[in-house]
Amino acid sequence: MLLEDFGQRVDLTRRIREVLANYPEGTTALRELIQNADDAGASRVRLCLDLRAHGASSLLAPALAQWQGPALLAHNDAAFTDDDFASISRIGGSKKASQAWKTSRFGVGFNSVYHLTNLPSFVSGKYVVMFDPQGTYLPNVSAQILESA
Repeated sequence: MLLEDFGQRVDLTRRIREVLANYPEGTTALRELIQNADDAGASRVRLCLDLRAHGASSLLAPALAQWQGPALLAHNDAAFTDDDFASISRIGGSKKASQAWKTSRFGVGFNSVYHLTNLPSFVSGKYVVMFDPQGTYLPNVSAQILESA
């Protein structure tokens, strides 16, 4: 008998479309950002629509130039834990569902921002995180790598 490495794979962009099809557009993404801040223990949340355009001379990749403004900025005074990073990396599979004290235990959380952008990003602690599910904008990331992850 021959044994091979075998596993299920998911089309990441299709999965995001499925989540968003079942999740309303509108102010939902803003509510989710506030709920996530509450779950993290933030005492302040600020939302800002930044209409400025920023320079593109020091980006990770030239394709990121189109994401230099305008932008919706959300700021809170909490930092992600290791569990938060693990949870946000799952599409529709948050660990919060089993945590009754979490405000956003019923939602899809951060994934709702895909109603607003194809390249959501955030900063927490020493990390800058950008999600590029189509593998279009970031160097050394392709859709095939994302689908096999």
